[in-house]
Amino acid sequence: MGAEMGITADETSSGGTWRVRIRSSAGDVLGAGILLGSETVLTCAHVIPDDGLPVPATEVLVDLVEVPDAVPVPARVADGGWVPQRSDGCGDVALLRLGRPQPAEHAAPLYRLPPVLGRPVWMGGFPKGLDNGHYLRAKTAGRVGPRAEWVGLDPKSPRDVVRKGFSGAGVEDEATRHVIGMVVSRYDDPVGVPSAERLSVSYMIPVETIVRHLPVVHRWLRGDPGVDRPLVSRLTTGVQDIGFAQRLAVWLRREPLTGRPDIADVETVVIEDDDHVRYEALSRAITLADRELSGGGPDEAVSAAPHGTVPPLGSVDLAIDVTGRTDTEVALRVADRMDLRSPGDTSPLSRVRANAVPLTIVAVGVDRARDPEALVGFMKLLADRGGRLMLVFRDPHSRGLRLAERLFRPEAARIDAWLDELAGRVALAADREHEAAERGARRSSLSDAEDATALRINLTRLRSDPELRSHRIVAKLAAFEHTVRTVAERAEVTLRVIEAQQPAVQELKWQLVSYTAMLGSKAESERAELIPLHRAAVRLLATVPCDLPEARRAVDRFVAAVHTPPEGEAP
Repeated sequence: MGAEMGITADETSSGGTWRVRIRSSAGDVLGAGILLGSETVLTCAHVIPDDGLPVPATEVLVDLVEVPDAVPVPARVADGGWVPQRSDGCGDVALLRLGRPQPAEHAAPLYRLPPVLGRPVWMGGFPKGLDNGHYLRAKTAGRVGPRAEWVGLDPKSPRDVVRKGFSGAGVEDEATRHVIGMVVSRYDDPVGVPSAERLSVSYMIPVETIVRHLPVVHRWLRGDPGVDRPLVSRLTTGVQDIGFAQRLAVWLRREPLTGRPDIADVETVVIEDDDHVRYEALSRAITLADRELSGGGPDEAVSAAPHGTVPPLGSVDLAIDVTGRTDTEVALRVADRMDLRSPGDTSPLSRVRANAVPLTIVAVGVDRARDPEALVGFMKLLADRGGRLMLVFRDPHSRGLRLAERLFRPEAARIDAWLDELAGRVALAADREHEAAERGARRSSLSDAEDATALRINLTRLRSDPELRSHRIVAKLAAFEHTVRTVAERAEVTLRVIEAQQPAVQELKWQLVSYTAMLGSKAESERAELIPLHRAAVRLLATVPCDLPEARRAVDRFVAAVHTPPEGEAP
């Protein structure tokens, strides 16, 4: 069975002696963990049995499963090592203190590595029946939710989805063999969804998020931070330039242009030297977007921020202050951040050229670099290798800015083709929205700017936009494409829900009709009491899509009332 489902522990060549199995004192497998140093184990908080105390005092057993002749080691939650999952989904990490130190050479290579889309990884856990270990392969699938800390893991096959016994397992980057995260959970579509359409996804907590919750983990961490220290905000002041902060958040929120490799996804921004308000807005956005610097939860900087000014957690992979730096020095920063390798020539530029670089990068002070024009040329290389770039200039008249605007100007033919494609997608979205309306669907809660009529108007405006031949049009088209996709997906979901609900709604309507026929035998006073219940059920069943649980309750209330004899009358 194990051979059919993945790679067994005996077949791995990683030598991952840091992998541990966590068991209860009775010997039951609770989950997995990662050995850090000689006497600390990292795992998920939910792996540790709840004994009712604020910090569990339960002793567990830790097995170094890949260390020959290793014996079980007792362990408890370490002081300051307990961060249970919060109501917003953040947290769920814990550190265990071992009762006996272990050889430090067995410890894990924790590494800051951006969990960019499509990165091959693997993980080993201890599912039921495979207590000695079982390995699964996956690819990183991007962040989950606007402020969620988790990263999705798309399984290599339907059998490669984590299950009970994998929580706390290290997620290992296939190329570098670094541990870049920890398995935390999985999602499955509910029973009833056709097997061919069922979605099963695993999730991990990236290393940088773990460090945010447990700063002591820094001592076992390698790899450069994602944000240069001069760009880190203390988050002690509010947002003064709300419009600019919203512009930054919109750009960071947008998905990469993965389907348009011939169009550079580059934004240029000017923040003059004395514009401290804008600079703080930029620094704030970068800090809130970084996994290690931002809590992602109900921090005051997030909860009190003006609407639309908080970027998604993990939406910045690298923020560099390039002031005074050469293009080679910046290339080294990028290559080290992704731990890029290249055959033969190992110079920073060669490491970048030899690899995809799907990072979202903010470079500040481009016109203050050692050679601004050479640096802009390097930024073109990054864009060609798949990077999303925000280039910040300090002088609106700098030659570097003019060069960037020329260099990243998209070809007119490609923009025109994109507009034509969008026109077709707008037409399809309008058709689906019209079909949903014909089937009685109520208006969505989305804004008036997000319906088919508004899409047509905005598409016409884009075709005559003054920046149509500028690189700035890319951000506008990408934002519009997102809106088109939102409208189309909303209509598709509505139609699927209507189709799926139809049998249940029809059954409830038949039930309502059959009991409505009994009203004729009721006294006028009884009918007066029953009619409001009947109207409520009719109204709910007429709403499309239907709130089935509420409609069912309304029908049940009406049916029960029809059966209930008048007060004082024997049943």
